[in-house]
Amino acid sequence: MKKSIILIQFILFYINVNAQETFTITGTVTNAKSEQIEAATIFIDGSQKSTKTDTKGEFKFSGLGPGTYQVVVSMLGYGSIKQNAVVLEKSVVLNLTLAEKQIILDEVIIGDNNQRKNFLKTFTKYFMGESKNAKECKILNTDIIDFSTEKDVLKANSSDFLIVENRKLGYRIKYLLRKFQYNKKVDATIYDGESIFEDINGTNEEQEIWKANRKMAYEGSLMHYLRALYKNRTQEEGFLTHVIKNPGFPLMINPNPVYTEQLIQRVDSNFITFKYRERLYTLYDKKKVSSLKLSNINWEIIEMDETGSVLQLDAQIDSKGSYAGYQNLLIQGYWGRKRIADQLPLEYNPEVQ
Repeated sequence: MKKSIILIQFILFYINVNAQETFTITGTVTNAKSEQIEAATIFIDGSQKSTKTDTKGEFKFSGLGPGTYQVVVSMLGYGSIKQNAVVLEKSVVLNLTLAEKQIILDEVIIGDNNQRKNFLKTFTKYFMGESKNAKECKILNTDIIDFSTEKDVLKANSSDFLIVENRKLGYRIKYLLRKFQYNKKVDATIYDGESIFEDINGTNEEQEIWKANRKMAYEGSLMHYLRALYKNRTQEEGFLTHVIKNPGFPLMINPNPVYTEQLIQRVDSNFITFKYRERLYTLYDKKKVSSLKLSNINWEIIEMDETGSVLQLDAQIDSKGSYAGYQNLLIQGYWGRKRIADQLPLEYNPEVQ
């Protein structure tokens, strides 16, 4: 009997160790002349993991679970690069080469101070968002942003990381802005870049407030939806997903929600992909989910709800809700309005933080 107990304990220990198995991403950064680059900034996009290369141009990230990671390299005088790293059953080694930065700029508008203030106001509104969280965010180094215009389009770029302080969620975000465009005529925004999250030091009281605010930001977010999708728990966690029939607005949807199994295909134990490649309408409403009644109507025309989102995504998704190598991405509605001020790092866990 004693031997059986010891054997069971060993099995449980083995399972627990394997469940916590982690991996590394290591690599070397060089330039076009094969010279090792020291002090380059290396970070995993959307995370709290950041480091610098040593004298040999080497770097290392430890404690990573299986999934997909966007490794970004930034160095003064060179163009930044991004490399997708897929971690499965073993660690990953990357060899990254930086090219000297080719500076091709639109004509930068100097203008008067009032004109720059208006440009900055527009940029902040559409880059940060208009949520309650956005109102307590501040860009600490706006002087590095250059603006230019082309017809009805405002463009912006920066020479270094933008530093955004989010006092609502307790993060300081370093954002490497690759592209920003706001088209006034059609009221459309396009921006692209990579981010590093850092915790702001705060009192115990502030930490508790940030914890509550982070959970509010998480609930109903795209990160929350993709993680629930991965776990086959979208409806259990408050989401309803509907098929969209027409290409435009208002939406023509099937009022009966589709189940997770109809939407996704499990690639392996670490990734899922969408089976459905057209637009989907998703609503976050726990009350509606709990009182759900199936309809006899095949299609109905609706306007988007306050927490309604349109999603079209062709990509692999991991347990963190991270997606990479996507062929197609469309986000509109509630999720489309959530900008930098409402973002959380990949490490965020609502059960812990």
